[in-house]
Amino acid sequence: MALGVSAQLVNQGGTITIQSGATLVVESDITNTTGSIVNNGIIEVKGDITSEAAASFTSAVDSKLKFSGTTPSTVNFMASTILSDVEMAKTAEDLTLASDLDIDGDLTFTEDDNQIILGANNLVLSATSAADNVAVTNSFIVTDGAGVVTKEGLSTAFEFPVGAAIDSQNDIILTEGGTADDISVRVLTDAYDAPVTQTDAMVDDVVSATWEITEAVTGGSDLIAAPSWAAADETTTFDNTDAAVFQFNGTYYTALATTGAATTIDGISSLTNVGLVLDDTDYVIIGDSGLLRAFLAAKIILQGPYQASQDLMRDQLRTKSLIPLEEPYSDMAAFTHVSGGGGETVDALEDFDYVADGDDIVDWVFLEIRDSADAVVSTRSALLQRDGDIIDIDGSNSAVSFEGITLDNYTIVVRHRNHLGVKSSGIVSMSPGTTALYDFTSAVNQAVGDQQEELETGVYGVYGGNANGESAVATAYKGIRMTGPSTINDALALLNQLGGIYTATQFDVYETEDLNLDGNVRMTGPSTINDALFLLGVLDGVYTNLIVRAF
Repeated sequence: MALGVSAQLVNQGGTITIQSGATLVVESDITNTTGSIVNNGIIEVKGDITSEAAASFTSAVDSKLKFSGTTPSTVNFMASTILSDVEMAKTAEDLTLASDLDIDGDLTFTEDDNQIILGANNLVLSATSAADNVAVTNSFIVTDGAGVVTKEGLSTAFEFPVGAAIDSQNDIILTEGGTADDISVRVLTDAYDAPVTQTDAMVDDVVSATWEITEAVTGGSDLIAAPSWAAADETTTFDNTDAAVFQFNGTYYTALATTGAATTIDGISSLTNVGLVLDDTDYVIIGDSGLLRAFLAAKIILQGPYQASQDLMRDQLRTKSLIPLEEPYSDMAAFTHVSGGGGETVDALEDFDYVADGDDIVDWVFLEIRDSADAVVSTRSALLQRDGDIIDIDGSNSAVSFEGITLDNYTIVVRHRNHLGVKSSGIVSMSPGTTALYDFTSAVNQAVGDQQEELETGVYGVYGGNANGESAVATAYKGIRMTGPSTINDALALLNQLGGIYTATQFDVYETEDLNLDGNVRMTGPSTINDALFLLGVLDGVYTNLIVRAF
């Protein structure tokens, strides 16, 4: 039996029961203020549904709530409500959630161009629920806000019919190979280099989507992930035949498998990768081999802070809490980042403090990877430890990662804001997924032009004293000198920092003119604390001497 209501249905205290096998069709809105609606059959509504906090809306097993019609609908269950089956059968229109929606039965899309728009609300599917949009096109759940789609007790394969916007469908199939858990998914509008804050959208080598995946109980999940996308989602440089699923590790993305060709059926592409191990909330994207990272474990010693008595560099910038949390080089004219470098940040000053004294952080350094034509193909700002190791910012005491590196031979450049840059004299082979090693400290000829100072027997370090190191003038940041105009004269740069008064002193500062990295700038006192005397010592005590970078 079918009963049609041409106007809106308003229940203000009664009990409305739809019997099993019966259908109630409401051409407009359903408003349930203080009464009860008991659905044992089918309720078909073409307008909005509002069930207020004082009312109840009960759904029997195998009952159905069907949304149809040619206008948008909104659903708002103010009291906790669990539906059985839900069918989306609108004519190219949407259903917007004004409250969470819990479905214990199946969610089925039976018409094209039907979307459920979450906003800040969640859609929850039970452990036994199915979600079916196979027979239609452009019908899915839009995760355009903080709301997520949750599949309770995920233990096998389940396809989340999701997308970030009404014109962008990016379903993902997740198969649980670990402990069954409630898994929540939403899709973000771009592939973000910083997905937690949804900033730094990537424009090369990716599909423009990020899948955010969250487990209810941290640990135990081991998923097979199969995201899908349309050609319109691909950035212009993305290679569909050389792609992989990448997982964000808190600092950068790593591929879950070697790259390969995506499977494309009826214009929709997909990739399947195993080994998606969740840690509360994780992010995955689709990228090609241009997104793969190579790693470098390099070692240098800075002349300025080196203390031969300890065989370590001093770390007074750290102990005085002067090292900035964000790398300084992006704001210096002499340094230019490429290929994802720049903006590296640590969370807190404590991140500069390691268990071993030799691992404590001295300062930020700037790294370049150069190809055979001497072109800079990738850069990173990284952290220098007291023993000379250069590490990444993720707190794991690890080698530094670089984007855009293919299997080839490269040279390595290490620069610092007030030390002369050095370039590897040897060729370094690098490739995605591998770690290259280079130690500048072991021999003077590890640097081009033998341009290092022997700081003690068998230990070589890069020249300090470049007070003009952040200048845009090449002759300034490529040379150490105490003669010439102030634009290139490091002694005058030091004097200018002190306001032209050589007896002045600046304490507890992070300045390029602090040549020995003790946190102070001064031109008086013994050579152990006097930046001017340190500079003169670099020039072998002859103020007219000049050191020019060899590359």
